[in-house]
Amino acid sequence: MKKLLTESILWAGASVFFAISAIFGLVHDNQGGVRIQDISRSSALLLSLAFFVTLLLMVIHRPAARVWPVAIFCYFSYFALNQFFSNFAYPDIISYGIIISCILIFYVVLRYVDSFRASIYMFVAAAAIAFTSFVLIAPSLFYDRPPPIDEYFERESLAAVVERSGKLSDLPDIFYVIPDRYASQSTLIKEFGFDNGSFYAELRKRGFFVSENSWSNYPKTFLSMASTFNSGYLQEFATAYGAKSWDKRPTYEAIEDNIVQHRLRKLGYRFHNYGNTWEGTRTNRWAAVNYQGHLPGFWDNVSEFELALLRKTPTFNLIQLFADKVDQRECRRVKRKFRRLQEIGNRPQPMFALAHFLVPHDPILMNAAGECFDQPLYYAPDHGVTWDKFKAAYIGHLKFFNAAILEVIDAQLKRRGPTGRKLLFVIQADEGPFPKSVRLAGDRYDFSRMSRREAEM
Repeated sequence: MKKLLTESILWAGASVFFAISAIFGLVHDNQGGVRIQDISRSSALLLSLAFFVTLLLMVIHRPAARVWPVAIFCYFSYFALNQFFSNFAYPDIISYGIIISCILIFYVVLRYVDSFRASIYMFVAAAAIAFTSFVLIAPSLFYDRPPPIDEYFERESLAAVVERSGKLSDLPDIFYVIPDRYASQSTLIKEFGFDNGSFYAELRKRGFFVSENSWSNYPKTFLSMASTFNSGYLQEFATAYGAKSWDKRPTYEAIEDNIVQHRLRKLGYRFHNYGNTWEGTRTNRWAAVNYQGHLPGFWDNVSEFELALLRKTPTFNLIQLFADKVDQRECRRVKRKFRRLQEIGNRPQPMFALAHFLVPHDPILMNAAGECFDQPLYYAPDHGVTWDKFKAAYIGHLKFFNAAILEVIDAQLKRRGPTGRKLLFVIQADEGPFPKSVRLAGDRYDFSRMSRREAEM
């Protein structure tokens, strides 16, 4: 009995170590973008399944329990196999065939070897792989807290908040809307052949001040938003982490724990975070409301890391067989966020709503009328999407945003009327659209060498 219990623990331990290896392997592939809290939920679920399913199978059918660690390893090898065979016909079928064959072979072999000895070998092999994975990622797991971005702004803004009385009735509701990669007027005219003047005219009619040709502070969202919401540039980050660092986690922390939301909450504001699938704004622990436009449900609210972990396995493809296409759900999600913005505010407590939209950021999900595409549209010359075709789709995406945000503004103005709470409404892009050269180069592009024209875009 004792030997059987030990064997069960060894098989369960091997399963856990293979599951850990899958998680650590994905962290290794995304160093600088994954925080410890990003892996906590998936780790707890996956390790529990690995351990307890093994023990359950030891009771129900021991040969299946013995092959369970191998099944976990093979299951999380699906993406690597699929990539390896991507140039072959039917890479999915080949990958499935290899995974099933491997599991069946081990199932047969493990029935004819000493089970206890095999459990020791499997446990040691799985532990060695997990330990190696941990050694590879250990240096990247920890980082220093972000340095102060603008100490003067932090000090003076806090003093202003402390000095102000607790009266809330005269504070305006604040909407801060970020359309990702929304181009300036000069870029739209020069690069896209489109005049956005009618949209600016509509904003001015509603009382907006419009800066048609402002520049973003940085060409990447994680830098731009960290800078904007802490009112300063990020020179100290280069000093703290190195000028060539690609670690996004300190900027994610600066975005989430930004000075603006902190000061407004201290004034008595209720903070609403309307994020999206990008991890930088997906959720905010300081927000009273986190809403990405999803209907309630686990599968629609997974993190970027959890989604990437699912994509390593056949699970994602299996889900797609019984659900709408991801991009069509994404299209509907964006529309729900716009509708939600029409319905909030003008309450006894002032509200700060931060809304980050991946519009007109690609992939282009809909046309100017808001009709969802069957397939998302990227700039992909190898697949027939020329630069001119992409630019036309981008303008359609931008027109959709224009119409949708005007509806939000009008609904908010109507909602509060002449006697309601005042409204402060800001629309500010984080960056402009990426030039053709940047898209072609991908992650290899050196932003420090861009031309003046590319920088303006």
